[in-house]
Amino acid sequence: MNNKIKQIFAILLLLSLVAFIIMAFLPEEKKVEEIVKKEPSIKPLYWNGEEIYSFGYENSLETTAKRAFKEAMDLFYKDNYEEAMIRIEYSNYIMPLAENSDLACQILDDLNKFEEAIPWCTQAYELGNDKSLIGIALAYRGVKNYEEALKWFHLANEKQIPNSANGLGLVYSAMKDYVNAEKWYLQAMKEDPKNTNALNNLIYFYIVHVNDKIRGAAYAIASVNNVFPANTIAKFLVVTHKIPLEDLQKAYEFQLNNPILPYRYEEKGRRIGFLNEKDYKEAFERYKNR
Repeated sequence: MNNKIKQIFAILLLLSLVAFIIMAFLPEEKKVEEIVKKEPSIKPLYWNGEEIYSFGYENSLETTAKRAFKEAMDLFYKDNYEEAMIRIEYSNYIMPLAENSDLACQILDDLNKFEEAIPWCTQAYELGNDKSLIGIALAYRGVKNYEEALKWFHLANEKQIPNSANGLGLVYSAMKDYVNAEKWYLQAMKEDPKNTNALNNLIYFYIVHVNDKIRGAAYAIASVNNVFPANTIAKFLVVTHKIPLEDLQKAYEFQLNNPILPYRYEEKGRRIGFLNEKDYKEAFERYKNR
């Protein structure tokens, strides 16, 4: 029995030695090929397959991959997304990394290239980046696969990933499930009352989707000088959505007397600029062409 174990061990050792010798004498590009083909891969769309750096087998694969990722990040911050994606794909060719895959996820979601984003976002999550759950969900929302989007947003919410509640509001709103949409938007505001995306989505939801202009305007007015500047809110309410003066006056009183947010707007001295007839007309003229 012991002899058999020794024989098996010797065979395995010999095979390992043969593999090492083969790898040692392979050309560099073949060495990379032999290693990388064992890793998960995403078909390159931006990188033309040519080596960006001379690849030294003695260098760590991870070091080389991170070098390409760092360049991708620098290009991302310069809004040069196309060149960033080239570096991202090259980095992924060397060794898939969670942070590299997540950057691709962000870029492609931002560019509305949702079909391309899905495998990158998924790979980032599989490699350990839980924040990529938001990217997966946004990509599925982008291709109107709302059931999948809900699945990933709910998982993100279970893991307490920021913006997951806001994302659930967006998906339920797109599905015209306004009861659940309101529930999750309000949850997002509870978690972070100054989340600009969530607040903007909640205001838009009330004004446009459920036609509750007074409540939507109340949240908008409460945000003045707390989240958004007065001129932004004036243009949004008076020009963009043409909410009548009477409704704006009711909205002002509503947010003043109801704890809809942990902050409110109260006119003291300087006026908000659209709550009386004269100010309302002036605000419309001032912002209509801006």
